[in-house]
Amino acid sequence: MTTILMSHPRDYPDTILSAETGRPLRRGVKMLTIDAGGAPFTYGQPGWWASLDDPADEDGQLVDEDNVVLPAARRRASAKVR
Repeated sequence: MTTILMSHPRDYPDTILSAETGRPLRRGVKMLTIDAGGAPFTYGQPGWWASLDDPADEDGQLVDEDNVVLPAARRRASAKVR
């Protein structure tokens, strides 16, 4: 069995508090779905999240390298639709 360890940008902690709600946010990858020309496209978005399992819970925070994932997912989704 292979274990993949996700490195933290700038050695941030595993848990931080949400600036908006004060809830604890855990570092992880949340599966999100975007619309790609009428077709759903699901990708893994790294960041700190209040819930990794509840798609309706959007309380989270992205920093540094986390912010390049959505644009890359949009490009892949667009290419897949073409």
